[in-house]
Amino acid sequence: MEQSDRAYALIEPQLPHFTGDVFEEICKQYLWRLLKEGRFVEFTDLGRWWGSNPNTKTQVEIDIMGAGDKETALFCECKWTNEKVNLPVLETLITRGELFEFKHKHFYVFVKTGFTTGCIAKAAERGNVTLVGFEDMSSKQVRLSKN
Repeated sequence: MEQSDRAYALIEPQLPHFTGDVFEEICKQYLWRLLKEGRFVEFTDLGRWWGSNPNTKTQVEIDIMGAGDKETALFCECKWTNEKVNLPVLETLITRGELFEFKHKHFYVFVKTGFTTGCIAKAAERGNVTLVGFEDMSSKQVRLSKN
């Protein structure tokens, strides 16, 4: 085994963590682009949110959160993984969004690979969820939220 192969074998398990942070930034830039093009609800800021869930008494995180006004908010989950994202990921995001009293909530789930049929069905049922694959972010054919 060459020296470079050994080095890669040591760092390879850590790459998804670093790539995940970069992917979150790409997702934020995508949302700003939608806003700039007038294809999205208004928001004034985007960032990570950390806080306490008073129901479970645990610390929780939302990868990207943005607020447009006192009634409208955006909640996003970003998953850079080789597996398709399943329904529990979406349900967790929705549950975390319930910690806030916004009247209009928009949920986005960004992924590298794709979604399970259960996740797709739940997103369609809710109507305020948009599922975005990495390949969709570079495409001009952007699927927009229904709200």
